[in-house]
Amino acid sequence: MCTDDVNKPKTQKHCAAFVIDELDRLDNNLCNELNRTSLNIDIFGKELNLIIGFADVPVQICDIVPPAQAICDIIVKAAVSQAQKSGQNTHCRKGCNCCRNPVPMSIPEALWLCREINLMPNSERKVLQRSIKLACRKQISVCPFLSDNTCTIYYSRPLACREHIVTGSKFCYASDNQNGRPLQLPVSIFESVICLCGELDENITETIMLPEAIGWAQNSKDLLTKTYNMSELLGRLVDIIYRQSEKTALVF
Repeated sequence: MCTDDVNKPKTQKHCAAFVIDELDRLDNNLCNELNRTSLNIDIFGKELNLIIGFADVPVQICDIVPPAQAICDIIVKAAVSQAQKSGQNTHCRKGCNCCRNPVPMSIPEALWLCREINLMPNSERKVLQRSIKLACRKQISVCPFLSDNTCTIYYSRPLACREHIVTGSKFCYASDNQNGRPLQLPVSIFESVICLCGELDENITETIMLPEAIGWAQNSKDLLTKTYNMSELLGRLVDIIYRQSEKTALVF
């Protein structure tokens, strides 16, 4: 993950939900039409107070992804800031060597990313589809969304990518980086989304690796026939994050 892109929390509006930092202000007119829930957690000694505004409408399981991404970005930003204050190097940036690794995705992410790709302009979509097919056919371990060592879906990238911050080395993109290690976040939104899926359907697959995730999603559209109220998805997700935070508090 490139930490330069998380310097400022961004309001996210997408698929009936958005997340903002509590220091910002929700638009009053918009607030009158939205439900709210809050998330208050400690990240390495820094208290985060987040407000989630949402329209409580029927949604698909993949619609939890945009708010989960927004929560993840704010948590990662706070964790990186606290890690840097403690003297740790966090030099992730465009072209990092670690961004070439295979990436696991939760089921909602795979379905959501498949939908995002289908909404792309035809020329861009065809290029990505060729890369995905080539990677699957040749069983290439490098992420199919890399082009010239740059992520072509950066703003839609998986939660696992967002949470992967390398510390302990001045240059995390060095090929001989033996001192670098992932920053251990006190909560993982990636794991929380996996847990959410397990609560909704105990028989659902936990994760699937890129590049197979896209083909799997295209053949699993039956999962999109079931709908949930956004209040149920967000309520469960926030509860899971709280439970995870309480467990890790005993370790950190």
